[in-house]
Amino acid sequence: MKRFVGAFAASLVLFVAACSDDKKETVKPADKPLVQAAWLQASLPDSTVAYSRVPTAWFLFTGQENGFKLAQNNQAHNQQVQAIQAALNQNILSHLEAPVDAVAKLFVEHMTSPLEVAFIQESAGKPMPVMVYATRFNFADNKAFNDTLVALTTDLKSQGIQHTANDDGTGSFSMPGAMARYQYDAKTQQFVMATGFATSFTVLSNVMESLKDNPQHAMQDIHNQIDSSGKGLFGWVNTKQVMPMLTMSLPPQQLEELKEYGLDQMNAIGFGYGVSEGKTRLTMLVDMPKVGIRDFIPAVNNDFDIKTVGTPRTMAMLSIPTYEEQVRLFNSINKAKGDSASLEELNRQVVEKLGFNLEQLGSVFGPELIYFRDDVGGFTATKVNDPELMQQMIDSLIKNVQGDYQVTKHQGKEIHGLTFKAMAQDDFADLSSATPLSFEKTFSKLNSRLYWTIENGYLIYSSVPQPLMERAKRKPNISLAEWVKEKQGQDVTHSLFAATTSVRDLSRNSYHYYLEALLMVADLTEADFDIMALPTADQMDFAEYGAVGFKLDSSDKYLGVEFTFEQSASDILFAGGGMQSAAVVGVLAAVAIPAYQDYTKRAKLVQATATANSLKSQVAYAQAMGESLEELDLGKHGIGADLSSAEAIEYVDVEDGVVTIYLNPMTFGNGYSDVYAKFEPIVEKDIIVGWNCDSNLDLKLRARICGL
Repeated sequence: MKRFVGAFAASLVLFVAACSDDKKETVKPADKPLVQAAWLQASLPDSTVAYSRVPTAWFLFTGQENGFKLAQNNQAHNQQVQAIQAALNQNILSHLEAPVDAVAKLFVEHMTSPLEVAFIQESAGKPMPVMVYATRFNFADNKAFNDTLVALTTDLKSQGIQHTANDDGTGSFSMPGAMARYQYDAKTQQFVMATGFATSFTVLSNVMESLKDNPQHAMQDIHNQIDSSGKGLFGWVNTKQVMPMLTMSLPPQQLEELKEYGLDQMNAIGFGYGVSEGKTRLTMLVDMPKVGIRDFIPAVNNDFDIKTVGTPRTMAMLSIPTYEEQVRLFNSINKAKGDSASLEELNRQVVEKLGFNLEQLGSVFGPELIYFRDDVGGFTATKVNDPELMQQMIDSLIKNVQGDYQVTKHQGKEIHGLTFKAMAQDDFADLSSATPLSFEKTFSKLNSRLYWTIENGYLIYSSVPQPLMERAKRKPNISLAEWVKEKQGQDVTHSLFAATTSVRDLSRNSYHYYLEALLMVADLTEADFDIMALPTADQMDFAEYGAVGFKLDSSDKYLGVEFTFEQSASDILFAGGGMQSAAVVGVLAAVAIPAYQDYTKRAKLVQATATANSLKSQVAYAQAMGESLEELDLGKHGIGADLSSAEAIEYVDVEDGVVTIYLNPMTFGNGYSDVYAKFEPIVEKDIIVGWNCDSNLDLKLRARICGL
C-alpha cells in the first residue's frame, strides 16, 4: 500500500511539473499604444486636392498590426520607451536654444499621432487651395495647450504676425496676405489648423467645418492598400483635379509628351510605407486608365490552383501575356520607335525551327508561369489550356530537334520525359572532321531534358524526375494561392510579377536586433533603461516563419509596385543572414567608399595635370622664343589659348612664368579654402630646364600632380 501511495504521489508531482512546463508565459498588450492613428485622413471632403502624412518621431517604436504588434505594444516595452522619451527631453532637447527647444518638445513630447497636411479647395475651380494641418497632442486641457502655444509664439509679434488665443482651445494667426485659424479639443486631443493666402477667416472656418467622416472618399481605397494603420508615411495626389492647373502652365512640347504617354488622364497617385493586412508595405499605386504608356503593360487577372507538399517556402510568378496582348504590345513598341517590323518574320523563324508558331504556344500554356519550393524541392508550373495541341507540339518538337519522348508511371502518376539535343547538329560546322575530344564534338553530345507531371490541369516541371516521384508518393495537400495570400500577405491576382519567401525565425531575430537598437538609443539619450524588464521572444509567441516579398501589379484600374515585410524593411537584412550581413556590408563600405572617393579624385586630377602640362609647355615655348619671364602671363604670347574647362579646376593663373592651378575645393578640400598646385620654372642659361612644384593637396595626390 505504501508503495502504491508513493508511486501515486510521484506520478502526481511529475504530472504537475509537466503541466507547468507546458504552460507558456506570454505578455499582454498595453492598454494604450505609444502612437495613435491619424484622424484627418478619414474626414477629408471630396474637394481635397492632395494629402500627405508624416509619422511621429516614435513611429518605429510603436506596435502595429504586423509581426511586431505585441513586441512593441506591451506594458514593459512602452515603459522603457517612455523612459527614453523623458531622457531625450531632459538631456538633449532642453539644451537647445529657444524657441527651437520648445518646438522640438511640442513635436517629440506632446505629439501623439502623425502630422497630416491636406490641400483642400473651398469650392471647385479655386486656384489656391487651403492647407489644413492636423495631429493629436496629449495636453490634458485647453489651458495647457494655450499656455504652450502662447509661449511658442511670443516672438512672432515682432515679425508682424498677430496671434489670438481663446480659452476654448481656438485661435488665429494673421499677417499681411495670409492667415490661419486653429482648434484644439482636449477631449479627443485632436488639433486642426487651416491656413491660406489671400483668403478670409470665413473661408478657413468653412473648410474646417467640411471635415467630416467620409469613408467613400476617393483616396480611401489606395490608402487602405498602402497603410490602413494610419500611422505610417503616406502621400496622395488627386491628379484628376491637379492636371488642369498643371497643363495650363506647361510649354506646348511638354504638354504634348504628357498627352502622348496618357499621363494627363491619370486619376490619382498614392505612395507610402505602413501596415496593411497584417504586413508592413512599401507601396506606390497609380490610378490610370489603359491609355498611353499603359498600352505597353497588359492588365492581368491571375487565378491558379496548385497544391504543394507541406508548407511552401518560396514562390515566384510571372504572368505571361496572351498572344493578342503580345501583338498589341509589339505594335505599340513599333509605333513608339517608328519601326515597321512585325511578328510574321519571327513567327516564320519559330515555325521553321520548332514546327509550331507563337500563337499556338501562347494558347497552350499560361497565363501564369510559377516557380515554388516546398518540402520536396523546387518546381515550375503552368496551366495546360489545350492538352491535345500540347501533344502535337511535343511530336513536332521531337521531329524537328531529334528528340525522344517517354511516359513512365510512378505511384499511379504519369511522369513525362522529353530529351533533345542541346544544340542542333547544323548549329555546328561539319563534325565529320572534328577530333573526338574537340569542343564541337563534345558539346554536341549534350542533351536537354524536361520532366513533368500533369496535376489538376497544370504542368509541374522539374529538372530531374526524382522530385516528381517523391511528389507522387507524398500527395500534395496545401494550396499555394492560399499560402501566398494568407501567410505571405500578398494578393497576386493582378501581378505581372511577384515573388515571396518565408524566412525561419525572422521575427525572433528582428526582435533581438530591435532590442540592440533600443539599447543604443538609451545610451545616446542617457536614459534609465532596464533591458531585463523586456520580455523574451518566446513570450511574444512570434510566428515561426516571416514573409518578405515583392510584386508588380497591373489591373484595369491600378499600376503598382510593392515590397512586403513581416515587420519592417530591415527584414531584408535579416532574411539575408542578419546583422552579420549588415556588418560585412559596413566593413566593405568603410573600405570601398574611401577607396572609391580616392579613385574619383585621382581620375579628376588627371584633368588638372593635363591642363598644367599644357600651360607649362606654352610658357616654355614662349620663353624659348625670347620672351622674358616677366612677360609670361596668362593671356599673353599664346599662354592659355584654347584652354578648355575642367570639372576639377576652379581657375588657373600664370604670372611671370609661374603656373598655378586652383582646384575645386569641394572635391579636393583639405581644410583649405584655396587648393592649389603651383609650378615655378627652373631656368639655366636662359632656358627652362624643369619645374619646382608646390601644393597643399593631400600628400598622395600631391605626388601625382607634381610627378614626385
